[in-house]
Amino acid sequence: MNQVKDILSAIGTAGKNEDGSYTRACYSPEYFDAVAVVEKKMKELGMKTRRDAAGNIHGFLPGSETGLKSIIIGSHLDTVPNGGLYDGAYGVAAGLELVRRLKEEGRTLRHPLEIYGFNAEESNPIGGTFGSRAVAGLVDPSQPGLADALKSYGHTLPEIMDLKRDFKNAKCYLELHIEQGDYLFNENLQIGVVSGIVGIVRYRVTAVGHSNHAGTTMMKNRRDAMVAMARLIDRADRCCREIDDTLVLTVGTIRCFPGSENVIPGKVECTFEMRHMDAGKTDELIAKIRQLAAEIDTVEFEIEKKIDKGSVRCDEHLMEVISQAAALEKTTHVVMPSGAGHDANPMAHCLPVGMIFVPSKDGLSHCK
Repeated sequence: MNQVKDILSAIGTAGKNEDGSYTRACYSPEYFDAVAVVEKKMKELGMKTRRDAAGNIHGFLPGSETGLKSIIIGSHLDTVPNGGLYDGAYGVAAGLELVRRLKEEGRTLRHPLEIYGFNAEESNPIGGTFGSRAVAGLVDPSQPGLADALKSYGHTLPEIMDLKRDFKNAKCYLELHIEQGDYLFNENLQIGVVSGIVGIVRYRVTAVGHSNHAGTTMMKNRRDAMVAMARLIDRADRCCREIDDTLVLTVGTIRCFPGSENVIPGKVECTFEMRHMDAGKTDELIAKIRQLAAEIDTVEFEIEKKIDKGSVRCDEHLMEVISQAAALEKTTHVVMPSGAGHDANPMAHCLPVGMIFVPSKDGLSHCK
């Protein structure tokens, strides 16, 4: 474990802030500083390395038998602004430690071993899980603003589209990650065997009313977009709680126009994000939200889908193998779904995936 901490500390020299948090935005110099640390470590361990246009770093270690498929281990090296040391980088560090242990013990796997340090897993201008989606061939070239955003990073759409990998020579994908919740920590469990990753659906919801003078427009005559949006958010929140205990709804962004203290808001834009393993539950919620919006007659609501990342199931055999290994090592564990998105999601569209969670102290994540 100390070796993993050493590797994490080395990665953590990249993008460390004065308050002890870390900021490594996608394609940033700080992100590529972390890539350089991982690349150097891979080479020291005898791995063949390659960087790609999506910003990913890839390491390859041959197996002892020719013709066998690769075992792939991966996670991400970027962070949210002012994030923590463990989110993403922990899984990359663990893969490097595995290779180090194999070398130290003079052992060679029969299968080739690959490690990915993915770029742009966190929310960003080109869309989350971008690095892994590029490798999986799941980048949508028609995504609004993508070409311009890539150009600002010095890359083109054709470069990214060419990164789609043929996974016929790969056996499975494994990812170790902090839970980013409090279940394992509160239950004093050592690991979680991930059963699947929830679907994430985001909508842009816009309330269009009428701007007017804040002092001279009587309350009964107002078409206040902010008030209407507040009503919709409150009702949608209550509706979400009624549909299912594990369905979640978050309104994480809000923009008010014209945004003046003495002007009634004429337009308000919000992002409504919902997550669940069953797409039927998120479909039910957005249908209810549309109905609730239609009942608010002071404004017009526009609801547009922005992102739809369907849920994925982890491989049953890999879940069983992880559970058996945990039992053999007397490691306390539980089978559980992931409420957060991960690089394992796009990879699951290409090959079997398995994930292991470790506890987040106090359930905290996305913070220093």
